[in-house]
Amino acid sequence: MLGYPGRGATLFPVWQFDPENGEARPEVAEYLAAFAEDFDPQDIARWSITGVGASGRTPAELLIRSETRDEALRLAEAYAPLPVEERTAPAVDPHVKPTGKDIDEWMPSPDEMTGAQHAILLAAADLFSRKGPASVSLREVAAAADVSYGLIHRFYRTKENLLVAVMELLVSYYGERLSSERDIYAAIDNSFGSDVDAGQFGRMLAWSILEGIRPDRLIGTARSRGYRSQIDALWENPTAPETREEFDANVVASLVALIGSVWDLYEPYLAELANNPEHSRDDVRREVTDILKVLVHATRPRR
Repeated sequence: MLGYPGRGATLFPVWQFDPENGEARPEVAEYLAAFAEDFDPQDIARWSITGVGASGRTPAELLIRSETRDEALRLAEAYAPLPVEERTAPAVDPHVKPTGKDIDEWMPSPDEMTGAQHAILLAAADLFSRKGPASVSLREVAAAADVSYGLIHRFYRTKENLLVAVMELLVSYYGERLSSERDIYAAIDNSFGSDVDAGQFGRMLAWSILEGIRPDRLIGTARSRGYRSQIDALWENPTAPETREEFDANVVASLVALIGSVWDLYEPYLAELANNPEHSRDDVRREVTDILKVLVHATRPRR
């Protein structure tokens, strides 16, 4: 099994697992055995979700399809690590001439977006969230969006760039929906179990974190001010929420445990989304723990 250390946890790329039963795919062992013994697991994980050749399909995609499995094994046998200085560079298709711009410079804003681009992003959001980015090819997205494969390449060039564009679209949409609520309490009520984005952002974030995509690349220029604007309004004119009289200590304890258990894994991505360079990671961690203490105190029995 391919795994490598992350921030406080061992990361296992999700393409190694069968989504139907949650078990490791049997072909993964043969795939890993094809590499040299001294390979770096994180390099292999990154390379496995990078498009290769004119097809743009990744070794992970090739591996999980029986008709292309032998091709994935041949690629693994011929794998040669990139020089150290190139390992963090974003993937660029070798057949597409680079523009020399970062994604935030060349990706169109929603006002400039064509109908085809919007269809591509919606199709990609659905496929990425259901199957994981590593298991989706650009050709599959093109078919779902009813556009040509060449059109996707012209707009986004690589699957990683497309993933970033999808994340930005979902964050923007989510923020707009939240900002339209009457107050922060309504925004919170309508964020749980709602159809704001059908859970796509959360699922894609989880897939992408486990696949080792860097926070600065994954989040891109996405920034959501939905909750923030509602919170600012409440703090300007405080109003107590209408809540139940008694709270279940087990629910409170489970919430605290959940946040604590995933904090190290999600913190770099949430920090990137918050985009607040004035706060260090330790500052944010201490503030979050203080918020949880306030939560526990506020939900105590009132008798």
